[in-house]
Amino acid sequence: MGMSLGRSQASNFSDVAVAGGIVSEEHAPQPTDRVMRLLGLDLQAPVLIGIVVLAAAYYAAAAIGYELEFSGPIAAVVWLPVGVGITFLYFGGLRLWPGVLVGDILANNYGALPVGSALGQTVGNLLEVVVATVLLHRLVPRGSPLASVGGLLRMLVAIGSGAAISATVGPLALLLGGAVTADSLPEVWRTWWLGDFTGALVVVPLALAWWPPAPIALKHRKVEAFVLLLTVVAVSEIASRSAGSWAYLSFCALIWAALRFGTRGASLGTLIVVAFTVWNTMHYDGPFASGSLTRSVVTTQLFIAVAALSTLCLAAVVYERERIAEQLGRSRARLIDAADSERRRIERNLHDGAQQRLVALAMQFNLAGEEAAAAPGQAGRLLQHAAEELQLALDELRELAQGIHPSVLSHLGLADAIRSLAARSSAPVSLRALSAARVDATAEATAYYVVAEAVANAQKHARGSHIHIRASYGEGLLTVEVADDGPGGAVEDTGTGLVGLRDRVEATGGTLQIESPPGHGTRIRALIPAVVQDGAGAPGA
Repeated sequence: MGMSLGRSQASNFSDVAVAGGIVSEEHAPQPTDRVMRLLGLDLQAPVLIGIVVLAAAYYAAAAIGYELEFSGPIAAVVWLPVGVGITFLYFGGLRLWPGVLVGDILANNYGALPVGSALGQTVGNLLEVVVATVLLHRLVPRGSPLASVGGLLRMLVAIGSGAAISATVGPLALLLGGAVTADSLPEVWRTWWLGDFTGALVVVPLALAWWPPAPIALKHRKVEAFVLLLTVVAVSEIASRSAGSWAYLSFCALIWAALRFGTRGASLGTLIVVAFTVWNTMHYDGPFASGSLTRSVVTTQLFIAVAALSTLCLAAVVYERERIAEQLGRSRARLIDAADSERRRIERNLHDGAQQRLVALAMQFNLAGEEAAAAPGQAGRLLQHAAEELQLALDELRELAQGIHPSVLSHLGLADAIRSLAARSSAPVSLRALSAARVDATAEATAYYVVAEAVANAQKHARGSHIHIRASYGEGLLTVEVADDGPGGAVEDTGTGLVGLRDRVEATGGTLQIESPPGHGTRIRALIPAVVQDGAGAPGA
């Protein structure tokens, strides 16, 4: 650490997790059972195996650090067991916490510290991993934290919060035991927090990216993957041994890994770069080794944090863009199918409706012409009947045209069209911030269909609950929001109107957000790129 801490004390940068399982009870609970439930223990065979494996992995990570001298005076650069503990509890459940506790006890030499300080460190390490794991599940309840920049930032909050607990409890325990002085406490806290944070930042993303194991879609990139691996190793070795700013040459290889191989390439490349950097710094070689041990620790930790964060952020951005491109591709395919279906519907309606009437009308005009020549008095009756048929054909054509583009939009504009929908609704509707601005026809039609579909769904599924509609324009976006206080639980399945709405909105370059937690109503919000039409006036509210 660069303080008065020795080998065994530096090892206390480990992180431990507490968990909670539920003990199944087939019989009346005994006192021992109640204690086990209180501690969150489950003594079923799979759980016991998981605890043993976790304890072994935790201890092995610590032992590797000792063997490579990561746990010497500057061992706090990276403490890998914290990442091992969070990973096991994240995937295996909080009930595996005894494995982390056992691994921490085995990894530390408690004989070199006062008993109270050792127990205090263990408590802090235990709380660290538990808090980090719980926050990670709460902040990113669905999907991988590495799948988006937002998820990655929330994962950092979870890890940083857990590390702060250990960095606070552990040094205070050392202070009370006389292992550190009060003057050195801020420096100890900083080194402790960075060591735990970087340790988790290396291990947890690696586990999230590679577990569960799945075939890597290398296709024709096997040679590139092999060349990249060699490049990362070579660049890491050269950069971590060279003086000056050569260390940042590693970013070139990491960028390559993130752009071409996503989170897996980014996490593995980061691990390799960190391993070479820490090894050479431990042996007083490379750009981060200096006469000041504390400075060597801090500069190395900051380099690891910056390298890991920038690489993972780039990989997350790449993943988001690939996912958006894939969604747009599927959306475009569905729109093409929908357009074909609509074209066939219009053809069928024209053939079965207006076209037949027009054919009949032509025949009636021919008969009227013949009757006019033979019996002029009968021609008026035939012409009147033909006029009626012509009116019916016009009505059918008008209905078809309204199905393609709502005529109410052309005549009234979006605000009045929404008021018209609200007036026809069987459920009470409140309107807020309806924009008076006239925007381009595509944006207005898209917004109109979003409101129409959302209102129809609310009337159908929300059982007469209140509906709130909001539409506003600003900064090039037409924002439409429809919310109800119904039962919620709306599902965006293939073939439903919600999927069609998403396709329609995303086809314009916009985004559709659907929030429908069970029991808490449904909120549909569309952000649609729009351009105010000349002479339409300023946006109103």
